[in-house]
Amino acid sequence: MSEKKVIEALIIDLVKLLAEDFQIDSLINPDATTLLYGIDGPLDSMALVNLIADIEDAISEKFSVSISLADEKAMSAHHSPYRSVTSLADAVLERMPS
Repeated sequence: MSEKKVIEALIIDLVKLLAEDFQIDSLINPDATTLLYGIDGPLDSMALVNLIADIEDAISEKFSVSISLADEKAMSAHHSPYRSVTSLADAVLERMPS
């Protein structure tokens, strides 16, 4: 399994947990194309902050690296890295050390 697929699976698992915690029915069965934040995304800013923190913690635990998904690059991006599971996985990959 490619590193991107591993990261997508990790994010999907975290989205499922978040959906339970925040009672977001539309995120109970997410996949790589699931929209998360922005136009048509079901997450509000509080849920997004929780998801970002969970992803950063999980990446640290699984890969023994520290990344930040809430940085200036992400906030100023023309296309939000928080839009979908796939875009979040891409953002994680971009921030992972080589």
